[in-house]
Amino acid sequence: MKVSICTLGCKVNHYESQILRRLFLEDGAEIVPFGMPCDVAVIHSCAVTEESSRKSRQMMRRARRISPDAVIAVTGCLAQTSPETLTEADIVLGNRDKTRLPLLVKEFLSRRERTVEVPPILSHKTFEEMTLDSDERVRATVKIQDGCCNFCAYCIIPYARGPIRSKELADAVCEVEGLVKKGYREIILTGIHLDSYGREHGRFSLCDLLERLDRIPGLERIRLGSTEPVMVTPETVARLKNLKHLCHHFNLSLQSGCTATLKRMRRRYTAEQYAEGVRLLRDAFEDLSLTTDIIVGFPGETEEEFSETLAFAESVGFSKINVFPFSPRRGTVAWDMPDPVDPAVKKERCRRLLDLSARLERSFRASYVGKTVEVLFESEKNGQYSGCASNFLNVTVRSNICLTGKILPILISDVGETSCRGDLQNPEKYGII
Repeated sequence: MKVSICTLGCKVNHYESQILRRLFLEDGAEIVPFGMPCDVAVIHSCAVTEESSRKSRQMMRRARRISPDAVIAVTGCLAQTSPETLTEADIVLGNRDKTRLPLLVKEFLSRRERTVEVPPILSHKTFEEMTLDSDERVRATVKIQDGCCNFCAYCIIPYARGPIRSKELADAVCEVEGLVKKGYREIILTGIHLDSYGREHGRFSLCDLLERLDRIPGLERIRLGSTEPVMVTPETVARLKNLKHLCHHFNLSLQSGCTATLKRMRRRYTAEQYAEGVRLLRDAFEDLSLTTDIIVGFPGETEEEFSETLAFAESVGFSKINVFPFSPRRGTVAWDMPDPVDPAVKKERCRRLLDLSARLERSFRASYVGKTVEVLFESEKNGQYSGCASNFLNVTVRSNICLTGKILPILISDVGETSCRGDLQNPEKYGII
């Protein structure tokens, strides 16, 4: 049986798709690239905007055109929030019990009866245990949290993912210990709203988990997924600063650099509070890399408000800005908000913010020329090895010896379009000549 998987949306979706891939393989299936003829096509859908919902449905129809007789299974956020729109799917599975998908496929093949399983998510209290393993031995992702209770004006995710649910601290530590024993050098912690980890229990927090992981022998790097500015307090930063293995790269979600816009978005901080959080992080970590997400063209955003965002982003000095044009999502508060921004204006503002991001990225990379950084190498192409420093600086090195999976000191010599180029320091010390 040939299975193809198309994943749209966030890193959590991609993590869960890897789980599904492994489960299908364990059932004896062959995984083929999406777009090739197959027996089962899985669409791991996204519903964060109307555009992402449209694209998810488009991928479903594409799968049907390519493989008319295949089983079409749709899971994820669109399946959870709008199952009635997925009439062409043979299996519709929401955001609960995704690990049952291979079983549902078997049942469909035996009975040929359409299946729709979308139980209520807002009252769901149980964290679905998932453990990811793969053939690589460089970095591994561990999902420790699901759900969100913030209900920002533009976001459908609380309705798609439900309330916050967390992996038990002891279970998370045990999973990471197992991965380190298998040879993984870096662990990435991910979740829908990572800052909320453990909040529903009241017995542990994200900092508690990080401190436990930091003591695991052999674990060399702990990397956080996207976090919120409200997490950055003097107390939290003081605890983070004491961690030996925490990567000093934070994707600290901004969404707007204008306090008035943030208020309409129903974000829980001001631009001034965000700036204070940045100050705390920069004081604690001199090699800090700060990336962010910004929504452009939110309803009511004036040229003056956008200019505030532009100036704020430049003053912070992000190492990269992920830019998203506002796309209204049915079912959210922002869907009916007045004063929409003209699409042409929105496009032009996106261009200006992306130009700023490109300039800030170049400046960030250039600041490391002549400095030595520790790089974990992950991949190779034509004798050129690529990897990341702890602060997510991308580095490439040419070598005749395999560097994959090694953490090595690299002297940065030059800056490219998307990464830095460097040379290995003291190669004889590491048996690399």
